[in-house]
Amino acid sequence: MISSKTAHRLVGYFEEEAVYSYTEYLQGIREGKYENIPAPQIAIDYWHLKKDARLSDVILAVRKDEMNHRDVNHSFSNHLTK
Repeated sequence: MISSKTAHRLVGYFEEEAVYSYTEYLQGIREGKYENIPAPQIAIDYWHLKKDARLSDVILAVRKDEMNHRDVNHSFSNHLTK
């Protein structure tokens, strides 16, 4: 089994990759590669977005969550000894 420290560090790196991927997706919307469709109601409700939210707003909310997950996992890894 991998140590807790290593596991949290690895998850932190996965979350970093997710942040990068969502940033690229957002850039694709801004460049017109992908349509900035209206956000689904479930996303509006979950992230407390404006009623007229778009896909880009959802991506920003998800990316913010991923950033938090990244920071939490790296912080856990930094504080664990093994």
